[in-house]
Amino acid sequence: MADGRKHSEESVKLFVGQVPKHMTEAQLLAMFKEFALVDEVNIIKDKATKASRGCCFVICPSREEADKAVNACHNKKTLPGASSPLQVKYADGELERLEHKLFVGMLPKNVSEAEVSALFSQYGTIKELQILRGPQQTSKGCAFLKYETKEQALAAMDAVNGKHKMEGSNVPLVVKWADTEKERDRKS
Repeated sequence: MADGRKHSEESVKLFVGQVPKHMTEAQLLAMFKEFALVDEVNIIKDKATKASRGCCFVICPSREEADKAVNACHNKKTLPGASSPLQVKYADGELERLEHKLFVGMLPKNVSEAEVSALFSQYGTIKELQILRGPQQTSKGCAFLKYETKEQALAAMDAVNGKHKMEGSNVPLVVKWADTEKERDRKS
């Protein structure tokens, strides 16, 4: 963060594109504050030239405030000097982080949703659980699950990741934050 402050768990980072390169962080902060509470604006700059790359991050104190900024500005507001309206969206990984979504890998192929649920429900309330399956409904050996709170997801990661082996497996489970779609696309 530009000013070194630690943002709270509730704060949300938005990515904003189509920002005129001449605009300052103070100008952008003032503009976004017309629509939502905003803690900070960080212009993304070229590493070599230090010039604006025409985009920035906006930090809002809550998801509710972030949604106000998105709803008011995304594809709706064109700033002076820009040819297209602002593109305002959650930064990569923010929705997954806010939804407390975990990836679980190294599951035995024959494991059931009930077995995965039994293991992970010890750490909190599971809102969603999906074992990934191939064309013949065979397990791909991994799952996604969402907890009600971040604390529950962290407790499950701490307790299970690299430590717990399911029956019929000789390798420990991998438990980590779920990737965003963009990160998955980059890897494939």
